[in-house]
Amino acid sequence: MKVKIIFINLICIALLSSCSLFQKESFEGKWELKLSGDLQEVFEFDISANNDFSFSKDVYFQGNVYGVTFNGNVTKEGVLQADLIVMGQKMGIVEGTLTYENGSGKWDASYAKGNWIAVKK
Repeated sequence: MKVKIIFINLICIALLSSCSLFQKESFEGKWELKLSGDLQEVFEFDISANNDFSFSKDVYFQGNVYGVTFNGNVTKEGVLQADLIVMGQKMGIVEGTLTYENGSGKWDASYAKGNWIAVKK
């Protein structure tokens, strides 16, 4: 009887540890985004439980400093889309794909464009 209880407990522990409740796969969390191309810059940001994000940073470009904001979301399939806002005006877009660990894509603004990669931290 004691062996049966131990065996049942081991099975329960194995089932619980493999449950998605304990191994949640999602985009939610901290990320690092690196832009390349006409602008070389690194951004750290968070994706929420709703798969949306918004982050800002002052960026030095062609001798001037600009306030840059990214507002976007990730679909459940991993498609990332964001507006690139500079000084309060939409100036471009960011598009690409994410897995639960990393991603890549393209960005295009009025006067600059390039590629990006992202890594979940």
